[in-house]
Amino acid sequence: MRVLDTLTGRHLPLPLSDGPGGKELKLYVCGVTPYDSGHLGHAFTFCVFDVLVRWVESKGIPVRYVQNVTDVDDPLFARARRDGSSWQDLAKREEAAFVQDMTVLGWRAPDVMPRVSDEIQGIRAAAEGLSERGFAYSAADGSLYFEAARYPGFGQLSRRSRRSMLRKLREEELLGRVGPGAKRDWLDFPLWRPSGAGEPSWPSRFGPGRPGWHIECSAMSMRYLGEQVDIHGGGRDLIFSHHESERAQSESLTGCVPFARAWLHTGMVRHDGRKMSKSLGNLVVVKDTLRVASPAAVRLYLLSHRYRRDWEFRWPALARFERLVQRIRGMRGSGRSGSSLAEFRAALDADLDAPRAIRALRRAVASGDRRGVEDMLGILAGTAALKPAAG
Repeated sequence: MRVLDTLTGRHLPLPLSDGPGGKELKLYVCGVTPYDSGHLGHAFTFCVFDVLVRWVESKGIPVRYVQNVTDVDDPLFARARRDGSSWQDLAKREEAAFVQDMTVLGWRAPDVMPRVSDEIQGIRAAAEGLSERGFAYSAADGSLYFEAARYPGFGQLSRRSRRSMLRKLREEELLGRVGPGAKRDWLDFPLWRPSGAGEPSWPSRFGPGRPGWHIECSAMSMRYLGEQVDIHGGGRDLIFSHHESERAQSESLTGCVPFARAWLHTGMVRHDGRKMSKSLGNLVVVKDTLRVASPAAVRLYLLSHRYRRDWEFRWPALARFERLVQRIRGMRGSGRSGSSLAEFRAALDADLDAPRAIRALRRAVASGDRRGVEDMLGILAGTAALKPAAG
């Protein structure tokens, strides 16, 4: 099997680590910030990595899969303030809704889903380590900043110039402030920061506060997977600034290079010509799709798009996959195995080419290859039901 690495732009053999029982895959995928987590953009990313996990495990290779929950972050706090609720209650409610959606969509749950709020000790220790190694500095505003200039490869993962990185930070409202009492350079980012009113706060040698966004994933990944992971994944929108910063601080902290042996990123899902966004009012949530299609149809529709490309959600296309699932439900036959399974395997080995794998599934349905269909659905649909939720 080969996968496309974002950093090098090359297809690499599936990276594997030496585990206690032989080769294994150590996989870390950036999870949700649980304040608005039920839309199809998230479902697409996590269904893609679910197929990766199931396919690798079907080869007899154990997978250690970690997916975090970012329950300490600015958007969550802002939503809690807007709604007049506690950030803890909002995070708990939205995390449960996300897990329920993904369970209906048939995922193989991650082995560990650490919450930032439960991992403060390790995150704080990582920030302290970067300070002790000279990669971070304290500012009068009470923050500890990572000094991006100390990491020569900053910008390589995203292939962005300094000007492009600054533009992206400005768009994401993450640029911050440079000057006396603040950070030294626009690209520097907080490892630890003072908490605002109504936000959680923990003690540290830098003063009371809370972690910055990027250091959270580095610390959690290292705790559960060690200093190096085989694959680090997430949505394409995380390449910069999140994964760029995570790579820089992780390799600076441990000296282990590379932090991730391969980076895999999924494309963005659009609706009405624009990326799905609550602010734009164009979200399609999982529960909406389940009113008109079975969980298996929703999942197959998501996977009918090449994982690393952006694509447009369309209701008629979802309906076509519901018709495919209806044909599968009505299949009869001897269960004979045909040649479509070989094509299916070759497709997934070729950088997880799920659209090509679905074409093999369609041929197996057309030829009455019930056993082959069952094998393919076990990977593509997981445990998602073939019948609609209502019935």
